[in-house]
Amino acid sequence: MRIYEDYYENTNTDYPVAVYYVDLRNMFLECVPPHWHSEMEIDLVRSGSVRFSVGESEALLSAGDSIWINSGHLHSIHPASDSDCVVLSILFNSSYLFEQPDSFLATKYYLPLIENRQLGYAVLRAGDPYDRKSLDAVESILSANLNKEYGYELETKSLLSTFWLRLLEYSASGDNNADLKALTDEERVKEAISFIHKEYMRELKLEDIAGSIHVSNSECCRCFKRSTSLTPFEYLLRYRIFEAARRMQKNDPSASSMQKLSDSVGFNNASYFNRVFKKNLGCTPSEYRDTIKMSHRDALNPYGISIARL
Repeated sequence: MRIYEDYYENTNTDYPVAVYYVDLRNMFLECVPPHWHSEMEIDLVRSGSVRFSVGESEALLSAGDSIWINSGHLHSIHPASDSDCVVLSILFNSSYLFEQPDSFLATKYYLPLIENRQLGYAVLRAGDPYDRKSLDAVESILSANLNKEYGYELETKSLLSTFWLRLLEYSASGDNNADLKALTDEERVKEAISFIHKEYMRELKLEDIAGSIHVSNSECCRCFKRSTSLTPFEYLLRYRIFEAARRMQKNDPSASSMQKLSDSVGFNNASYFNRVFKKNLGCTPSEYRDTIKMSHRDALNPYGISIARL
């Protein structure tokens, strides 16, 4: 299941590559929230220090470093410094490189990486000479998709193939970063998040969320905390606030009054809704609605701003 479909702007299946500009200081709650998607992701830190959480693992990246995140893995992004934190993100479907999954090339080069679910991510360091070629490929992909000169799609495919070879070497080294227990927890949390996204409008208790993944309350909390650094209830509240902001941004009929809005996103008390909203965003819902601009829409997009709009 892909989360945040409203904001995923790459709809061209003939060219399944999208590039985004992510200014964490201008994002909702100054982070990219826990999410996952079928596409693979390559992130290049342009400025600041950034903490990437992938499942139960964390990686701290500085300007010039890059990280590849395998498809389907739960991940989030947070600033790790007081300065501006900007990330350039590439999302691509691996089928772009291997259109025939049963071909000789796919069997030799595609399946070994795709089937290695214990490899959740790989970090490339700007100061490591071994990573320089792959980092140059990432920079070139970004440049090609920004300038969009004739043939940039083919150039991107070639550069992604170069990058793919580096990933195969990393996978073959056996340096996996997700054990089977962590993967089980991650799948449970993804299922629980899907349940929250579907049912957040009604009253939810911890036992409802735990029941959706068939575990005890304590086990549910443990899984959530390890995979997202949040409790299930903290995640639920944040998602409700996110949905309230999104509905105001889209001028949804449910946002015609603060009482209707609070009811529609699962708060049965408008005063409590106001307090939680202000605690998270620093302003009341009414103040937020009065200052809505295009930048707020970008802040709600967990992928950042599509580079096509820069």
